[in-house]
Amino acid sequence: MWRLICAGLVLASVIPTSTAIADDDERADVVAVMDKAYAAILSGKPEDWNGVVLPEGNVLSFRPLADGEPGELEMRMQSNAAQTLGDHSGGPELVERWTSEPTVMIRGPIATIWGDYDFWIDGAFSHCGGTSVTLAKVDGNWTIANWMWTVEKENCPTDPANDLLR
Repeated sequence: MWRLICAGLVLASVIPTSTAIADDDERADVVAVMDKAYAAILSGKPEDWNGVVLPEGNVLSFRPLADGEPGELEMRMQSNAAQTLGDHSGGPELVERWTSEPTVMIRGPIATIWGDYDFWIDGAFSHCGGTSVTLAKVDGNWTIANWMWTVEKENCPTDPANDLLR
């Protein structure tokens, strides 16, 4: 039994158990894709999403359930293709941005970028939350595969009405 435990400890110390934090160049490439995605949100033009997302991927958001109990969440899901098809360039100005330095992890052809964001509509604060995006390296380029986020209306540090800013 003791040999089995020792063998397991040796194997556990040899097998990598964590994802590598991205090197500076790869990290910059992943962040650049997110910058393009945020620019596409602002422009509202479907063509600005070309090369940024895989159409077969998904977006998934979690937000407080309207008329629900505190803590109840509604989940909304759709394909990347559906999310990015409509031309919203004549609509309200939508601005999404990082509110802290995102974490980027890369292993081979997959990456994850995670961080806090806020969202503004026509210059007015809308909400904040956390966002997690998975990317795949396709034909040498990073592309968004899946995107998830929370929609939070309370305790947002960048909300101008938040007492934390006063």
